Amino acid sequence: MTRKLVTLFLALALVLSMVPAVVSAEDLAPVNIDWYIGVAEDPDLAVVNAAVNEYLTEKINATVSLHYGSGDEYWGNMVTRINAGEDLGIIGFGSQTKLDYVVQSQREAYYPLDGEDALLDTYGQGTKALFDQGVWDAMKINGNIYGIPTLKDNGFYISLIYNDTMAQELGIDIDGFKFESFRDVEALGYEVKEKRDAAHPEWAEYPVFWNVEAVHPYNFAVENFLNGSFYAVCNVPGIDTIAGYDDETVFNIYATPEFKDYAIQKQKMVEDGIYLYDYTDKREQQYTGAVFGWVGWGYTYMEEHMYGDAFVTKMRMFDKTWTDTNNFFSAGTAISSKCADPARAMMILELVNTDPDFATMMRFGLENEHWRYDENGKMTFEGTENEVPGERTYYYWYMAPVGNLTIVRAPETLTGPDSIMLKNMMALNDSCIKAAHLGFSFDTAPVANEVSACTSVEMEYRGDLNKGQLSDAEEVSDIVDEFVDKLNASGVETIIAEVQSQIDAWKAAK
Repeated sequence: MTRKLVTLFLALALVLSMVPAVVSAEDLAPVNIDWYIGVAEDPDLAVVNAAVNEYLTEKINATVSLHYGSGDEYWGNMVTRINAGEDLGIIGFGSQTKLDYVVQSQREAYYPLDGEDALLDTYGQGTKALFDQGVWDAMKINGNIYGIPTLKDNGFYISLIYNDTMAQELGIDIDGFKFESFRDVEALGYEVKEKRDAAHPEWAEYPVFWNVEAVHPYNFAVENFLNGSFYAVCNVPGIDTIAGYDDETVFNIYATPEFKDYAIQKQKMVEDGIYLYDYTDKREQQYTGAVFGWVGWGYTYMEEHMYGDAFVTKMRMFDKTWTDTNNFFSAGTAISSKCADPARAMMILELVNTDPDFATMMRFGLENEHWRYDENGKMTFEGTENEVPGERTYYYWYMAPVGNLTIVRAPETLTGPDSIMLKNMMALNDSCIKAAHLGFSFDTAPVANEVSACTSVEMEYRGDLNKGQLSDAEEVSDIVDEFVDKLNASGVETIIAEVQSQIDAWKAAK
């Protein structure tokens, strides 16, 4: 058993009765807290929200209004509301919510958890025990902790989830190729398409791979200092995905030959039908047996029928796994700086991070309605509202912006016998390659204008390039050059120099 697992179990044993020891529910005035979570709304949200409120009322005399939403427009509106000074209660942050932890903390959008009222130490002792002090130090922005990272796959555990039924039928050797990024699947994709379309011409218009469009971490293993932006990065020790740079030198990934090659490769694979040009309204294609591969993030165990009963799914993980500071910024929860009752909000977060019943309800809904225990006492979706993939009424496996994943109860189809997936996850957290500057947090204030300008440029260009939606290699090359020129004009070299300066000062102070 790993050191972190021992720590986790001890913390859970301590916490199961911790909240009543701190304060009794009947001594608290009733309060309602809004909670914003970065996932699309499922049909039974209201049903689950009511059950959550019944549970929380009994525990801490509180209720929550759950607000689920996704997409750039939704989270753009959230930023507007934050800037307007609204009380937003509990807020998910990170890649799914589109709220940058560092940026929003620097803008004082979040409540300091280690401030004068010491919320984390007073009401979140079990939550605090989930991570070592190094992680909490990494969460400090301008000297304060503003958010709770989600205990989950706290590294880049990227995999190819593949249709093993098709692989067996076509004689595809999954283990016979290098797999350090999704740029390595080109030859595999063309082999599958040729053999699949010959055996099943009715599937010729289906993609070989489902959508994989992010630069990082799927296509480039780099240390990232700006969360969702990649114009100032470093190589990771032992991986060195970009030639010509060591792991101490900051560079703009978009200005490298490797990025241009990737963008050209993606356009060609879209043109040739390995990827689709547009995946809108094509979700059901995933369940037909015609698609060969999907990207996986965080899986350390693969259920046999992830996309339905038509075929068997297996997994091939990246040959190397790694982590950086942004892994802890990429998913978590914070309390709005305008929250009317931050102490009660912290009690709610303590429960979702330490109480398996609550954590499970938030992911899978209600027992005997959305999931049940079978005659062997094992959790299952059979005979419930969540039985049929694609038609589930409340199903949020992972749901990273909520809290601790490792205490969630789940069927063996998701986590394997004896929750082996979660145990493997904790072991990988201990063993994955660490970025050279783990714990360093970039202060964007000195280059705030340049960051804003470069991020706008990045958002303008990276969609078409990552999706492969340009006409040919020549246009891709021209657009990449134009992209890099605009980044340069917007001050990207100033940002890179500032990141480098702060890293050098951080290293000197250690």
